[in-house]
Amino acid sequence: MLCTVMMAVFLLFSGVSCKKDTEFSETVLLPEEEVIIDVENTIVIPENFDWSNIPADYKDAVWNIQFDFDLNAATIILPEGVTLYFTGGSLSNGTVTGDGTSTIVSKTKYQVFEGIDLAGTFVEEQYLMPYWFGAVMNGITDDRDVFVETLAQAHAVTARVMVDKDIFLDVEQTGTKSIFLEDNTWIEGKNDANIIINNLLSPAFYIVLSENLVFKNITLLWDNKYDASINAFADINSANLTRLKEFMTSERGVVFNSSYPMFRGPTSFYAIFSIEASSYIEYDNVKFVAKGDTADRFIPWGIKFKEQYTSDQMVTGTSGETAVSKNVLLNNVVMDGVIMGIQGIVQDFKSEGLKAYRYSDAQKLDGAYLGGYNGTLYHFPPPHLIYLNNDSSKNYTVTNVEINNTIDEGEYVGVNNVRKTGIENSGFCNSLKLVGVQYNVSVDNYKSYRRDGIADIGDLKNSVIKNLYSESRTEIFEEDVKYASLRFVGEEMENTIFENIVIKDNSAVSTFYPMDYTFGNHILWDNVNVFVNELNTDDAGFFGIFGSNNTIVNSSLSIEKHTSSQLNRGVIFHNEETLSSGANNHYEVTVNGWRTIDGDFREENCRMLFANSDNPNANYAKVIDTSNDYIIEQIDNVQQDQWTRTEVVDLGLGNSQKLDINIPAGFTVEHVSVNTLESLVSGSIVSLGTSNTFKDNLLGTISKATGIKTNLVNEVIASAGHRDVYIYSNGDFNNTGKIEVTLKLVRGSQY
Repeated sequence: MLCTVMMAVFLLFSGVSCKKDTEFSETVLLPEEEVIIDVENTIVIPENFDWSNIPADYKDAVWNIQFDFDLNAATIILPEGVTLYFTGGSLSNGTVTGDGTSTIVSKTKYQVFEGIDLAGTFVEEQYLMPYWFGAVMNGITDDRDVFVETLAQAHAVTARVMVDKDIFLDVEQTGTKSIFLEDNTWIEGKNDANIIINNLLSPAFYIVLSENLVFKNITLLWDNKYDASINAFADINSANLTRLKEFMTSERGVVFNSSYPMFRGPTSFYAIFSIEASSYIEYDNVKFVAKGDTADRFIPWGIKFKEQYTSDQMVTGTSGETAVSKNVLLNNVVMDGVIMGIQGIVQDFKSEGLKAYRYSDAQKLDGAYLGGYNGTLYHFPPPHLIYLNNDSSKNYTVTNVEINNTIDEGEYVGVNNVRKTGIENSGFCNSLKLVGVQYNVSVDNYKSYRRDGIADIGDLKNSVIKNLYSESRTEIFEEDVKYASLRFVGEEMENTIFENIVIKDNSAVSTFYPMDYTFGNHILWDNVNVFVNELNTDDAGFFGIFGSNNTIVNSSLSIEKHTSSQLNRGVIFHNEETLSSGANNHYEVTVNGWRTIDGDFREENCRMLFANSDNPNANYAKVIDTSNDYIIEQIDNVQQDQWTRTEVVDLGLGNSQKLDINIPAGFTVEHVSVNTLESLVSGSIVSLGTSNTFKDNLLGTISKATGIKTNLVNEVIASAGHRDVYIYSNGDFNNTGKIEVTLKLVRGSQY
């Protein structure tokens, strides 16, 4: 019977019968593996073995290959249940064909195949090791060609490639060294092994019109230095497109008639992976890590998704059938020292547990050529951790995206400057960018600590964005730029939910709100909370969705210190069209820390620009200013302000005392409450009124003992002028007593 083979490094196969009696087995221990071999059924292949005449009883056995064999170009078909067990020997010059139950095992980490082609099929989880085919795997010697051969051999027999030692792949040369990955490629790491790569102006790996690829437990260690000053790309584009064209013609049956493969800009060739119209791709516990510590030694681009022409067709000009990549899974992927992380157009994309550390914008060591700026434009697009867009596609949109449990630690490296505005490709490096029209997007539990902010959001449809947390610094941008941490850049969002959002601006002073308003219909913002330290802004507000059937509830702005001298500022804001015709909008917002409005409530309060008087539609909005105890409520086009004013008064001498609080013009008194905190002079009769003529029009009698007296006033007509408030007594207060006066004031108006 076939032995049991247990190899922690590269072997996990099942479905083969094996002898259970351990008394007939021996264990071979090596530093990184354990091999249990069935001694009884191990056959040492003799030096003079006739490979053309394999005995019938050699099936279901372990063949111990101790010697070097030249197969003389023969094709060897392995009998059923054979394990090739290399213990010092090798095979060369021929073809070895498995029958589906065949297995390859090696006791050593040296070359065992030379000039050998594998054929047929082997056990389902057969791993091939690059050093079996001659790879040095010391992390220094270039093993690219051997690695490509290993991939080809694995593809031929649907096997997997295991990398259990550091391997260096020199893929730097433009247009000639990129590695094209075929269907069913499986690359897996072990022992914290690194695949060390150095691609610059061409992808390290192309995945073009391929399917069913897995990358697992491996670190892609990028070791090179890019040049941010490059501004001539003609030769780079030509070399890359020519090589891509050759591959698509020879391997995918695409005939290009006076045309080339689809092109999406020269910098997209910088990606480690260029994934083009491919499907069912999985990255599981894969790390993208820059070996260098400075921004000029960071990975320029991690993964590029690109639309591409499909197989087996003639493409004339730009006319041809195309496809985009689908069914891509990223599970526990790490990006550390990456400029552009994941970018492009994709469908059915899921990221689970993505974690990012160091990031930057393209630049030289001294910070020059930031963003690839050449004096006219920025050659490198504004980079992000995840940047999904329609990528100039005329036929496809981003759909069915799921991004869960992401942490972007935001460890910025490089010059403190940001890109200038008003220049082509200006922008910034916030974490998540989902722009253009996108359908069925779900983002859940996304945390970003990037100084640049958390997200740009475009025209999402039928989507849910929830549990976002951001700490950023808007102060890094010019005041006229106003790149909010959470920014909306679309104009037709539909049926999308934003829930449980925390946006914190850690700037010393915020000159604009760290969150933006948006356009859309049937949008919900629920539990959206924005925090700033000092606020000194001329912004009119950010709680606003320009459209109809929109809801903002359980949401707030919290300000540590409000120092803005600009009048008529606020937090709810609509554009003119929504003010005039928006319908069925419902907003409820709380503001904490707004500046005092005692001096001029009309111009200093938390203004609402929600619906005009000529808007005939049903709408509702409420702003609660907790610091001033001021509520602005608008029902349809009628606004009502409620101001609760409170003052604690220590009574002095005399029989009347004016309060600091008053009743401003336009307000009526709805309710009065007076709480006696310390007892008044015995026998006194104390009241609350607005003048000597009306000494008790607010409250006829204030309790002399501790306790509360109230009065439901419900004034109907407001005074045209301010009214002062007085405490009156029939005798001297005699410096005795303390009371708390609370006035609930109401002001109605049509906006």
